[in-house]
Amino acid sequence: MRQTFHEEGKYWVSPYNFVPEVRETLDLPEKVEIHDATLRDGEQTPGVVFSVDDKIRIATKMDEIGVDRIEAGMPAVSPQDAEAIKEISKLGLKSKIYTFARAMKTDIDMALECGADGVIIEVPIGYPKLVTQFG
Repeated sequence: MRQTFHEEGKYWVSPYNFVPEVRETLDLPEKVEIHDATLRDGEQTPGVVFSVDDKIRIATKMDEIGVDRIEAGMPAVSPQDAEAIKEISKLGLKSKIYTFARAMKTDIDMALECGADGVIIEVPIGYPKLVTQFG
């Protein structure tokens, strides 16, 4: 039987990933954790806006399929985003819920008020941005 590394329209994996010389050099972890940013980063796609109910429904489905960490949004973006994160955090999902914040006290305070399991803090490191934004 010939081994296939793809299913049309679903996935493709390079057969080189399964070459013994490649596999023997890999130090793979026992478990891979999935961190999904759809509810924040996906909503930055032009024309995409999730309602609070949309975000709750998507987070629930992510939890059902075993996503370990859900980046639920950025509360500083809007009151609706903050509300969605608060509601998702109350659901008691197995997935850990994270918020996203700029490295600003107001953003971090808003993120903490949402009751999520953690906060991802965005810190700019590019020299032009550091100079113009932070002096």
